[in-house]
Amino acid sequence: MGRNIIVLVVLMSTLYAGIMMSLQRKLLSVPDLITLNMMTKQAEGVNDYALRTAVREAPYLGVHAGQGGLTYRKMVYTDFKVFNSTIDSIEYRFIDQGKGYQAISYVTSRYGNKTTHHQGEIAFNYPLISAVGDPNCFYLTMNQPQFNPSPKWHEVLDSSLNKNNGRYFGAAETNPRDPRGGSDGWKSADFGKNKKNETGYIDNEGNSSMEVNSNFTMVCYAIINKNSASSTILWLASDPYDATSSYTDNKGVYHPGKNLRYKPTGGIWYHDGKMHFSCVTVNYDQLLISIPFTPDGSHPHNKDKWWYFALTYDNGIMKAYIDGELKGTATAPTPAPAITNEYGYSIGRRDIRNPTNPSVSDFMYMQGLIDEIGLYDRTLSDEEIMGWHTKMIKPVSIHYIKD
Repeated sequence: MGRNIIVLVVLMSTLYAGIMMSLQRKLLSVPDLITLNMMTKQAEGVNDYALRTAVREAPYLGVHAGQGGLTYRKMVYTDFKVFNSTIDSIEYRFIDQGKGYQAISYVTSRYGNKTTHHQGEIAFNYPLISAVGDPNCFYLTMNQPQFNPSPKWHEVLDSSLNKNNGRYFGAAETNPRDPRGGSDGWKSADFGKNKKNETGYIDNEGNSSMEVNSNFTMVCYAIINKNSASSTILWLASDPYDATSSYTDNKGVYHPGKNLRYKPTGGIWYHDGKMHFSCVTVNYDQLLISIPFTPDGSHPHNKDKWWYFALTYDNGIMKAYIDGELKGTATAPTPAPAITNEYGYSIGRRDIRNPTNPSVSDFMYMQGLIDEIGLYDRTLSDEEIMGWHTKMIKPVSIHYIKD
C-alpha cells in the first residue's frame, strides 16, 4: 500500500513538473508571439502600400505591354525600408495586350533576431487609355520616407524633370508612419496640428519652370477632415502682398491695390461648406466656382475615400472638376491670360504675405491628407481629366486581392 502511494506521488510529481515546464515554455514564447504579431501587422500595412504602388504603375507598364508584348516584369528594390519592413520586389504580369493585369508584392519584416515574410497579390482588368502624362511643372507624389522630422529628408520630392521640391513647415508629415501612431495604406502627406500646436504646409519660392498663365491644369487627391471649417489644398499666388491700396515696394514691384492676395492665379480650397476653384486674369477679373461639399475624413484618414480635384484654365475659361466630372465653368468678360504665378506654389495653406488677420483663419490651413498633387503648363481636356483619375485608382474589374 505504502509503495503504491509512493509510486502515485512520483507519477503526480512528474506529471505536475511536465505541466509546469510546458506552461513555462509557453509563457517564455509570449514575447516572441507579440513581436511576430507586431511584425506581421506592420508587414501587412507596408504590403498594402506596395500593392497601391503596383496599381499606379499599371497604366504605364500596360501601355508598353500593348505596344511591345511585355508579359512579365519584376521590379527589385534596394533597401526600400518603411520602419522595420522592407519592400523586396513587385512582380507584374500582363495578358491580352496589357488589359489583364496581375501584381505580386514581397515584403520582409525584421525586428531583433526575428524575420517574417509577407506576400500580397492583386489582379484585375485595366483598359488602356491614351497616355495623359504626369504633371510637368511640378508633381509631388509623396511616395518617400518620412520628411518630418527625419534629417535625411529635408524636402518633399518633385517627380517632374524640374525637381521643384517643396519645403515642409510645421505639422506636415508622411503617412503611413509608425504603425503605433499612424495609418497604414496609401502613402500621402498628412496636415494637421502637432504636439506644439503647429499647423503644417509645403511651399516652393518659384522659378520660370513652374510659371503659367494662358493655359494650365491643377490636379490633386485629398481627404479633408470632417471637422475642418477651412482647408486649402493648392494655392498659386498671383500677388501675395497686394491689398486694397496700390503701391510700389522697395524692390520696384508695383502692386495694383486689387486685393490680389486673396485672388490666386489658380487655387483649390474648402471653406464654409463648399469647394472653391478660382483664377484671376491680367485684367483683374476673378473667376470663382463654388460647389457644395461635405468633408468626410476621419482617423485614420487614409482609410477614407480619396477625392480627386482638378482645375483647368484656357485663356479666360476656367473649369472645375471633382472625381473627374465637370462641376462648373466660369468665363472671363474678355479672353485673357491669368496673372503669372511668380511666387511659386503653396500646399496646405493660402500664400498671403500681407494678411488682414495674421491668424490661422486667414491662411486656411489644411486639415487632412493630400497626395498626387501637381501642375501642368497646358489645359487638359475633359477626357484627359477623367483619364488621369482613371489611371490612378480605377481598374474596371478587380478579380481578387490577397493581402
